[in-house]
Amino acid sequence: MSYRKSSISITETSKDTFDSNLLAPIDRFSVFSTNVSTKRGQNCQMLKIIALVIIPIIAMVIENAFKISKDEENLSQEKKIREKISFSVEIGLLVHFLQIERGTTALYISSGGNPLVLTDLQTNRLKTDSSLDSLRDWITLSSPSQFRSRDAYRIHLQNYRDNLDHLNTTINAVIKFYSNDNALIIGWVGSSVKESNSAIAWQSLTAYHMLLISKEEAGIERALGSTFYAREGSFPLEDLLWYTEKKTLGETYLLRSMQYSDTAKNLLHDYYTHTDLATELNIMRQQISANNETRASVIDGMVWFDNMTSFINILKSIQDELAQDIIVALDNHLNDDEMDVIRGKSIVVGAIIMFPVIVLLVYRLYRTLQSFANSLKNKTLDLEHERKRSEQLLYRMLPVAIAKRMMKKKTIVPEYFKSVTVYFSDIVGFTNICSKSSPMEVIYMLNALYSVMDERIEKFDVYKVETIGDGYMMVSGLPIRNKDRHALEIALMSLYILEIVSESEIPHLPDEKWQIRIGINTGSVVAGVVGTKMPRYCLFGDTVNVASRMESTSKSCMIQISSTTKCALEQHPGFLLQRRGEMIIKGKGLMVTYWLMGHQTIRNCSDCMDQDLFITDINNTEIHD
Repeated sequence: MSYRKSSISITETSKDTFDSNLLAPIDRFSVFSTNVSTKRGQNCQMLKIIALVIIPIIAMVIENAFKISKDEENLSQEKKIREKISFSVEIGLLVHFLQIERGTTALYISSGGNPLVLTDLQTNRLKTDSSLDSLRDWITLSSPSQFRSRDAYRIHLQNYRDNLDHLNTTINAVIKFYSNDNALIIGWVGSSVKESNSAIAWQSLTAYHMLLISKEEAGIERALGSTFYAREGSFPLEDLLWYTEKKTLGETYLLRSMQYSDTAKNLLHDYYTHTDLATELNIMRQQISANNETRASVIDGMVWFDNMTSFINILKSIQDELAQDIIVALDNHLNDDEMDVIRGKSIVVGAIIMFPVIVLLVYRLYRTLQSFANSLKNKTLDLEHERKRSEQLLYRMLPVAIAKRMMKKKTIVPEYFKSVTVYFSDIVGFTNICSKSSPMEVIYMLNALYSVMDERIEKFDVYKVETIGDGYMMVSGLPIRNKDRHALEIALMSLYILEIVSESEIPHLPDEKWQIRIGINTGSVVAGVVGTKMPRYCLFGDTVNVASRMESTSKSCMIQISSTTKCALEQHPGFLLQRRGEMIIKGKGLMVTYWLMGHQTIRNCSDCMDQDLFITDINNTEIHD
């Protein structure tokens, strides 16, 4: 039988199992390392994911809770400030009427009890009482005793009025009585402004306080000026200095107020600066400062009083405008703060409501991802299993080393092997058997035979090259070199296969047994991969052709070897004493070895000079061709 290349079919007889730990996580020394393939590990991973989601929510809730608490505290403080500012407007009205009452009382004393002035005084006292009664609260002063409550101050004020005697009371005493009370009240307003320390309206608050003080100083100036015109016509030096001091302080505090508030500056400019009242007041102030008026006149005193009252009323209007601006600014800021608090509470409530929803959504998402991961894992396992099967199939078609190089797209270079042993075998009487069989039976028959042979050769260091019809080709010593053991591996395998196959029956012909013949040759070959579609690992060289002729000229149930194989086997003398079987040697004038069923005989075949073939059968009968 000559050697030729042909396609082959392979029947899978084994199934690889895939390592289930392939996708197991790498163990690390960490408290967070868990095996996600276990139920406990999956739950831990889920808790970690949920924790990563809820921790920011909890942090946001806590942060907003602190912010809401702080905003509510600021809101409460700002409400108190607003209440104080609103109350200071009411107190400012009381101070305003006390100032008017003080000036009228001073004019009444200086006029010697003029009935006209007394009528104005009584009217102004009623206005003061009405203002006192309309207060919704009272200033928080524990001393002096008259300020402990509103009723106490009303009694204090009424006692002074009842005991007032225009003949025995000095103007200075009147001014000091009212001025002391006003100073305490204005001081309380100033402390309230200072305590409020509002960043929103601190400039307006300061201007408001300065304007209160300026108006108080102007009220004292009014009272002193009334006495100048109504009684004296001139001032003693002490009173002149007192008047000058109050006039200067009033102008200074008014200037400071305008510096802190553009509103006050603009209003003063509109209501007073270039008016006839400002011109007339400036003239009268110059007269008082000159201190050279010689004629005392109650009428002039009343004119001065009315002019200064108009001026103070202007300051009162500016004061009210400032107070209104402050209250509006505080109200706007309060509204903003209330909206911030409402928004913060809404965020907290929304976060609390969304908390279980988010946890549920994350849980469902994780379960979905987990299900997908498990499905992906199973698909990966299936893919890996199929890859293993594909690799195993490829490894059956090509040598493992060659197959791996091809999978890595590396170039396969033909390789020269100095010494290998090639095996050929075929079925004796195959044509006759095929004539008795259908095509399907032939396929099943060959598959059964070669499956047995494929299973047996796994025990030896041999490589199956291919099957060609009923022919079977194997080699030892390539693609992995095994030094000088290739002949021994092929010989052992040949005896084993011959013994196993000869005892087997043909599947569809139970009365007939297999009969195969084997040929073996040792020598050099060149091996390489041929083709890119259905590539084959092929052997080339005379060694292959000689091995094929060894098989084709052999006899049924016989093994025929060449002289080179015989020389290779002689390097393993223990083989002759351990094996049983039959071997035939081709050659001229060679040492012929007989391996019989139970004993060994070695003799020189020098008398066989003309024979091409010397055969021994199992009965030790010599046959010459």
